Amino acid sequence: MLAVKVIVCLCTYAVAVVAQGVYLQPSGYYWREFSNGHIPSDAVVGGRDRAGNPTYIGQLYGLDFELLPATIIRGSPNATSTRHVSAIQTDKNIKILCSYEPHKFRWIPTIAGEAYKLANCHLVNGGSEVNVSLHIGRVNYQSEVIIGKVFSELSIPYNGVPINFKAFQILAWDCQDL
Repeated sequence: MLAVKVIVCLCTYAVAVVAQGVYLQPSGYYWREFSNGHIPSDAVVGGRDRAGNPTYIGQLYGLDFELLPATIIRGSPNATSTRHVSAIQTDKNIKILCSYEPHKFRWIPTIAGEAYKLANCHLVNGGSEVNVSLHIGRVNYQSEVIIGKVFSELSIPYNGVPINFKAFQILAWDCQDL
């Protein structure tokens, strides 16, 4: 009887969490639904615009079942990312990375093709493209810290086109090994 009560309680909690648009990750961060430009109080800052204002880590649903890391700017309903050889922007099907423990995130410098050396760190999964997992990266470019996707190198959207970088920072969670 006790086991049934525990299961019912856990199921009720799970339904309540999903109803609030929160998708829990086992590691202490989660993705919330993002709409109308509203930045949740627990959103994770990922970069800075030219004026020094924070930008946030997003995820957008692309064509062909892609889930792409994206940049979200306060006050804008859009998220911007790169897809294959173009930059894309949308105001639909967006999530924003959140955590009540943002101090556990760490940006680790790396270069293209060497993220495997961070095997002892939990690299934050940013989605997938053409059946390949993507991570979240960033780079300081043109007086901005811009968020992008890590395939093997970092690709960021800039002025409507993707720009690739071989040296960048990659986002890790609770990495103590460096």
